[in-house]
Amino acid sequence: MCVYNLQMLISTRKYLQKLHNPGFSGDETVSGGTDLIITIPCYNEPDIQETIQSLFACDQPACDVEVLVLVNAYEHTPNHILSVNESSYAGLKDFAKKYNTHHFKIIPLYTDCLSGKQTGAGIPRKILMDEALRRLVSIDNESGIIVSLDADCTVDSNYLTEIYKAFHDNDKLCAATIAFHHPVTHLSENDPLRIAAESYEMYLHYYRLALEYCGYPYPYYTIGSAMAFRASVYTRAGGMGKQSAGEDFYFLQKVFPLGEIKHIDTTKVYPAARFSDRVPFGTGPALQKMVSENQLFKKTYSLESFLALKLFFSRMLDTYESDISEIADILTSLPVYLQEFLKEDHFLEHLGEIRSNVSSFSFFKKRFFHYFNAFKIVKYLNFVHPEKISLREVRGEAEKLAECITSQQI
Repeated sequence: MCVYNLQMLISTRKYLQKLHNPGFSGDETVSGGTDLIITIPCYNEPDIQETIQSLFACDQPACDVEVLVLVNAYEHTPNHILSVNESSYAGLKDFAKKYNTHHFKIIPLYTDCLSGKQTGAGIPRKILMDEALRRLVSIDNESGIIVSLDADCTVDSNYLTEIYKAFHDNDKLCAATIAFHHPVTHLSENDPLRIAAESYEMYLHYYRLALEYCGYPYPYYTIGSAMAFRASVYTRAGGMGKQSAGEDFYFLQKVFPLGEIKHIDTTKVYPAARFSDRVPFGTGPALQKMVSENQLFKKTYSLESFLALKLFFSRMLDTYESDISEIADILTSLPVYLQEFLKEDHFLEHLGEIRSNVSSFSFFKKRFFHYFNAFKIVKYLNFVHPEKISLREVRGEAEKLAECITSQQI
């Protein structure tokens, strides 16, 4: 066994030893050919079978596939939701009994007593992914693939084969994000939900492309229904968090620096464009707020604020061998609002600490973006908007960004 695989094995075993939640699926035998496990948290989802049927209709990859569905509720969940959950669980068990094969298996799991007052997907998503990890480890497959999907999604017929192919063809691939689209053609063109959903999806694309354009090294989507990663990477990142919302964002920020990441655009996930109150933020709450406040065209961070970041990143990466006094002078050439943020964040002190602990430019760059990470970028953007720069309609900012990208490519 090579050193890397041994370290991977030790890391995975240590992670499993620290888990406090018991296994859910011990009575379900794991096929030795299992290399792909889909995880789906299910709460108040009467239409969960549409998701399962979509997966069942997929082309079969060159491995065995499991789909773990955790029908879940918390201690204070209302009775009418518990009733929906019980019906969903019964339907899933019937589906599994009728259609499970040796190569493709639905495994319904159930809990109605998750502790705390949370209602988000963080805890059930973590339980599912820990369970997927246990099952892959039980067949000595730490490089197996864990996929995250939601119970309001359907997928393309090549969804399973394209995910498997991406990881099978590149043994260095740590994780992948997957293309997505919120289907709205069933809604009239003037339907407020359709307008809001299209605007929100444009915002998601704009934000990712803006990160890429300004030079941030991890400009990836962070959507819980459209991500996949190796089991060993899951443990190296410390596993899924228990946040009531944004657990996908927090987890992926730990994954992205670990190695090679790919965006799979040859297949697609279709999350439902719908209202949701299970989590405090995300697509569902955003759509609900946009419609209720009659702000169907989403406001977003200005392109100007990202252009300032682009200038900042470029100049800082050019100063690896410069004196701190020279860097201080360079900072004065940045927009005033960015200077104010950096001063408040004690940037020069952090930069000095980074420079004193690296021996090469590659390490400097890695440490710099470990400090000025996605959380710091969001903090900066919220510092700037709307007090110093007003929020702008996303369509206009997206068009300006497209012009910048196009002119750069010419």
